[in-house]
Amino acid sequence: MSGFAKVILSPFADIGRELLLRVKSLGAMTNLLIDTLYWTVIGPFTGKTRFRETVFPLMYQIGIKSLFICCLVTLLVGAILVFQTADQFERFGAKTLVPTMICLSIVRELGPLMTAIVLAGRVGAAFTAGLGSMVINEEVLALRTMGINPVGYLVAPRFIAMCIMVPCLSIYSYLLGNLGGFLVGVGFYNLPAAAYINKVGDALDMTDMVAGAIKSVFFGAIICMVACHNALTVRGGPEGVGRNTMISVVNSLVAIIVFDLLFGLLMARHFYTV
Repeated sequence: MSGFAKVILSPFADIGRELLLRVKSLGAMTNLLIDTLYWTVIGPFTGKTRFRETVFPLMYQIGIKSLFICCLVTLLVGAILVFQTADQFERFGAKTLVPTMICLSIVRELGPLMTAIVLAGRVGAAFTAGLGSMVINEEVLALRTMGINPVGYLVAPRFIAMCIMVPCLSIYSYLLGNLGGFLVGVGFYNLPAAAYINKVGDALDMTDMVAGAIKSVFFGAIICMVACHNALTVRGGPEGVGRNTMISVVNSLVAIIVFDLLFGLLMARHFYTV
């Protein structure tokens, strides 16, 4: 093969190798998910798990410790949305529609999505770094030697905690996102407070809120699976932990956004109402 052909084909070869690695990783994560579901659903009945000793501290670390930053981010997102859209709505004489737009945007999309993005960076990175350090220090191997399944002992509690706490944080994001929009709309654009609250109440729909909570459960599962998979496959000592932590956060963000798109298409086609 000539040098020119190698230059032309080299990017395609790199893309092919990357796709093969992604498919291989997806298969490994699927196997990890199956094992995690087994230890989550069946494991407690085998007497080989002690979730009460691990799940509640994890829920505290994931939920309570992340509450402030999640609320701050969604509060600011709600405020930014009003700043960016109120003037445009006012140009067309539709400023009264701002509360409805903010409410639907926060509840359907931005509340759960921003919460998941924050947790992917904060919690997902911590999962990968913590479990990855256990792998390179051979603590996971020691668990296997003692007859303790690492998935049931390390991954399943994190999976349960994430699937519980991400929807809880998303519910707070509904409130704080709309509060940010309310403060800017009333304080800077002279929208009547009572009318703003009434518009938000009219826009809120139980289908939207439940859909956002369900989506958040999947977000939590995605973050946990990606983080734990990258932790358990760490190679190369401390440098490998750092590399896999970076990969974990990036892959989590991509997976969250792809899933959000697919879920949004499904809901828009069958469930959402204008």
